[in-house]
Amino acid sequence: MNDEELKVGDSVKISPEAVYYTGRQISSLIKSKNWYVASIAKNRVMLGTSTDGYYNLNAPIDAKYLTKI
Repeated sequence: MNDEELKVGDSVKISPEAVYYTGRQISSLIKSKNWYVASIAKNRVMLGTSTDGYYNLNAPIDAKYLTKI
């Protein structure tokens, strides 16, 4: 995804092949949730709260792995 398309507060879905910005694997539980964008710096997108309000991730993911919903 082009990071210009994303804005703070948008909700996003994580693609199945995604890894964290550091290269670490993302658990299937995290990938199964939808997330709110907390901040954006170029292609580094910090995900915050899950859309169901249950989790607070605070983890960066490359924008290419995210789909705006």
